[in-house]
Amino acid sequence: PATFFIVAKLLDHCGSELRAILDHPSFDLQCHSYTHPDLIRISADEKTLRDELIDSKKRIEDTFGRPIIGLTAPGGYTRGFSGQTFMLDLMAEAGYRYMRTIGAGPNETVPAPLHQPFWYAEDGHPELLEIPSHAWHDNILTGQPGLVHWPPVLPWAYPTEMPTDAEGVYAAYAPGIEHAAAEDLLTYIPIFHPWSIHRIDEQAKQISLLLEHAQRQQQIASCTKVYEYLCAHRAQASDHPPL
Repeated sequence: PATFFIVAKLLDHCGSELRAILDHPSFDLQCHSYTHPDLIRISADEKTLRDELIDSKKRIEDTFGRPIIGLTAPGGYTRGFSGQTFMLDLMAEAGYRYMRTIGAGPNETVPAPLHQPFWYAEDGHPELLEIPSHAWHDNILTGQPGLVHWPPVLPWAYPTEMPTDAEGVYAAYAPGIEHAAAEDLLTYIPIFHPWSIHRIDEQAKQISLLLEHAQRQQQIASCTKVYEYLCAHRAQASDHPPL
């Protein structure tokens, strides 16, 4: 099982090709905005924000014939949508039920700490769930410029140099599997992008290595399955951001 968060504008150019690849029962399809902007930065422009949150959702639903209930915010933020009342109001209006908007460490740096899921109850939306992303953005880990936080925010060591092969990428992420198991964390959700995976290894060997490792210690699930689990076991997620 896997969740693919789709930039909806891609469907304007290669919708049939993406449907042929992704329209599979094991794949969970959700939204990654329409054009991949900084959503908080454009939040004062309601029309543009509606295009990015609502029109994008409908575009994916129309292409795949499935309801879309999840959003990953481009880039990710230190505090996610905490305190962003209008943004959360619009998310609820659009029919979203969960989001991955936390994906950065202090001051929007990488990597991201291993924060656990929480409900946006303190912001007046106890029905909306945050499922934070963890650790590195593979874009930045493998060469895209970005700010890295020092001292380390992860409970394991940073790589001593940029990984250039599948084994190196695997080694950067794998300690999170062990840490999540040892600390009995509900989720470990690292961040990957298809072009960065392909740039390192055309056969995505780093993903195979991580999945083989994770299967020995954790259940692999889509983000929507995590949301469904927490709806049934609500108290396992906090009612306030653990930030």
